[in-house]
Amino acid sequence: MINNNTFSIIEYQDFSKEDLKEIFKEKAEIFYKELEDFAKNNESLLGFKSKNALKAKNYVGIIQTKSGVLEILPKCTNLDSYKEKKDKSLKVSKSKLNYAYTISNGNKLYTNFSYFQEYKIVKNIKIKKWYSIKEINFNPKNLLINMLTTLKNFPFKKSQISSLQIAKMPLFEVFITMFLDEFDSVYKKGLMRSYVSSEENRTFLKGKLLFNEHIKSNLIHKERFFTSSDEFVLDIAPNRLIKSTLNFLKSKTSLNKFKIIKAMQMLDEVEFSINYEKDFNFKISRHFDYYENILSWCKIFLQNKTFAQYKGKNEAFALLFPMEKLFENYVAYMFKLANPSENVKTQSSGKYLISKNDEKCFMLKPDLYIENKMILDTKWKIPDDNEDEKKHGISQSDLYQMFAYTNKYEIKEIYLIYPLCERTFNLREKLKTKDIKFLAQGFLKACDEHVKLKVFFAPLPF
Repeated sequence: MINNNTFSIIEYQDFSKEDLKEIFKEKAEIFYKELEDFAKNNESLLGFKSKNALKAKNYVGIIQTKSGVLEILPKCTNLDSYKEKKDKSLKVSKSKLNYAYTISNGNKLYTNFSYFQEYKIVKNIKIKKWYSIKEINFNPKNLLINMLTTLKNFPFKKSQISSLQIAKMPLFEVFITMFLDEFDSVYKKGLMRSYVSSEENRTFLKGKLLFNEHIKSNLIHKERFFTSSDEFVLDIAPNRLIKSTLNFLKSKTSLNKFKIIKAMQMLDEVEFSINYEKDFNFKISRHFDYYENILSWCKIFLQNKTFAQYKGKNEAFALLFPMEKLFENYVAYMFKLANPSENVKTQSSGKYLISKNDEKCFMLKPDLYIENKMILDTKWKIPDDNEDEKKHGISQSDLYQMFAYTNKYEIKEIYLIYPLCERTFNLREKLKTKDIKFLAQGFLKACDEHVKLKVFFAPLPF
């Protein structure tokens, strides 16, 4: 998929120099070489399939070089089919998503979730029209942004940008637009000023006269006054960081260039930051806590404060997120939101697979543990049901992992959680009425009981 100077792929997709030629033409070779250089320094983020082909890993987001942008999107849909489905967009309500993650009194999860379009036709009557999942336009870009909004300590949660805008814009421009929206919000609430002490030899008396310095400097120039005064200025650390971020982004955007220039003019009396670390340590008073979000953006752009740290030349910039972590975080967020009375723990530790002579090793950390009820482990996978129909695409290593959880936590309800999307819908239909049961012998104290391994397909926020 291509857009302006952006080449789009999905996770684990490979591409060659030839694939870039449709959009980059004679620059394709240069762009490919820049991506190769990035991959050599960051093979965990972008790898080599062969001598002449690169391959995305499990990270999504953008990699920008001097010549273009590589956009890596979640593997929830086929990009070619996505481009063909322009007529049926999808927007799932928050209440509908919440309901799907609600745990019933019988410790069950809702398995009949369906996507639909809701729209008005006549006299303000809302009609629900149901579509086959294959007809619906699953927008992977919207999915990524909506999942990012659930991250704690990241600035994605506040944005005025619409799903329609996201669908039409390159991903990097989406991030820049979100940053500019945040700047607009800060500017409307009021740019922060602070008193800064200034010592200067002036032609007029202002502030406090520094007598010793005045004698030294003005023995001849009787018309001058060496004084110290407190100036109420915009040129303070947070504003310097914002201006530096604007300057950094100015050369990386075409869509938002005018807005960035205008924003920089609003900070005309502010200098650029010359020490990011020092300026980020500036203490913000509670009256200006609305600066926190935009400074988080500044950290992302100026210091690469994301899940994925990258190495390499200054010409390259990457904003990448591991999809396993994003999916795990999103599912945890939804279960906590939908079940406020439950004790939902993430990455619960304290149990070990092996304990001998008071020495413990192989710590167990299920993704989600609902105390005394169930364990849920998220898998950002598209299970292959064709490999072995009896296994339903569940890997042997995942099943062993669940056995270990069952033993140590003494839980009889365990769930494997996969994403519900275009590529897993058919498997969800096959498994809707099935639970995989295994005898608990050797795993639970109550050895005559069975443990249920269930599969839940988590609806995604398209």
